[in-house]
Amino acid sequence: MPLSTPIHPGQVVWTGENPGILLKEDADGPFSAIALFFRIYLSPAGRGTVLLLLDSPEEQRTFPDGCNILLYDNKSLAEYLLESFILKLPAFAALPACHSVSLVPIEESHSDGDPRSRYSEIIKAASLEVELVWDGLGQATALELPAELTGGKENELYTLLIESTEPSIHINGRRLAGRPVERVQAGIKTTTAFLYFSETWIRPA
Repeated sequence: MPLSTPIHPGQVVWTGENPGILLKEDADGPFSAIALFFRIYLSPAGRGTVLLLLDSPEEQRTFPDGCNILLYDNKSLAEYLLESFILKLPAFAALPACHSVSLVPIEESHSDGDPRSRYSEIIKAASLEVELVWDGLGQATALELPAELTGGKENELYTLLIESTEPSIHINGRRLAGRPVERVQAGIKTTTAFLYFSETWIRPA
């Protein structure tokens, strides 16, 4: 479909990558583990890598007693994403862990694999080595969502979605318990484990 205008009149809030893994031990129960990864190329707080990692989402356990942490290589970006994006999503705002996360600087991070089959992000920080794995990957789907169909209901979303049916979160070699569950986004049945690439949030004019 031809565009009505080649220039979007809204403001770019941020653009980058935003894969995530949300696991449950019981499909009807609370989340048992969460990883929400950001590789941001442009934002009001600059560029950088941030990982929200919750090994006990229903508890306020700070590091090193627990791994409810926000890993970052740009602290300003981490704080910006937490306040202006993560806590604007109702599912995350309701979690006790999101209101007491420990901020921990990243020492090293890189991606591995192929999004057509198996993909991973590896992050090292302090005494931690975290590996996020997306396996059982589906076909890529391009999404263009109006603000009312997004979690925060403030900004439009343009992104590429690839669902994962066999994800895992590993902390120092220990695999966290849980599996993804079904979710529906914009009428599309998918899972709570996903790769979001070429993700751009735009505030409507």
